[in-house]
Amino acid sequence: MPKLSRRCGARSVRAVVLVLPGGEAESRRPHLWSAEAFLWPLAARFVGRGRRHGLAVHVLRYRYRGWNGERADPVADARWALAEVRRRYGPVPVGLVGHSLGGRVAVHVAGDARVAGVVLLAPWLEEADPVGQLTGRAVLVVHGVRDRHTDPVMSYRFAVRARRVGARIGRVELPRAGHLLLRQWRAWTVRVTDFVDASLIAGRFGSSMRGAIGAVGSGGLREHLPRRRWRRRCGSSRS
Repeated sequence: MPKLSRRCGARSVRAVVLVLPGGEAESRRPHLWSAEAFLWPLAARFVGRGRRHGLAVHVLRYRYRGWNGERADPVADARWALAEVRRRYGPVPVGLVGHSLGGRVAVHVAGDARVAGVVLLAPWLEEADPVGQLTGRAVLVVHGVRDRHTDPVMSYRFAVRARRVGARIGRVELPRAGHLLLRQWRAWTVRVTDFVDASLIAGRFGSSMRGAIGAVGSGGLREHLPRRRWRRRCGSSRS
């Protein structure tokens, strides 16, 4: 059986973030625990912002680490997880945050009525993946230009297709980041945390996100976050 991690965050739950880790294209081996490690610091940011508003976070642990062709095993696991969230907490809004394979999983289950926002981090996407279920959904994509595991061009094309069917979608490119998005970690995690907060709690996006998801055509789908500027400490010098 798939499993949900222990609940992190509020005891009296009014909204849930379901985190969907990465995996492999083909494998019937058990869930890849190391895929969670990258996502727990991000989950902690969600909890820090949203605990007092009733936000809880769960990480989904798949039965198998692979997508496995037409079986799409983690999609079935994610549907089970959404049903389990409803069973435990009632009809609360749910945010999906998926990395790599988990991003593809999020896309396939985003049509669930309780899904209020979708975050795709370095998502593995294919031309055949559907977009219709994202109509009216708020979606944020974050992708490193130097990613060698999943294709940032494909996530851009997917975002264009999703916008054509009415998705409220924005996309951020990190010029120096690879698959784990370690470059500009603080900048993009702030953006993602703000997005989750607006989707599930505040109900209102900030001006930059409103501009991105409200753009037309390809506008807002190749946003670059400002780089952090390092300040020299008082009294320091360069040789």
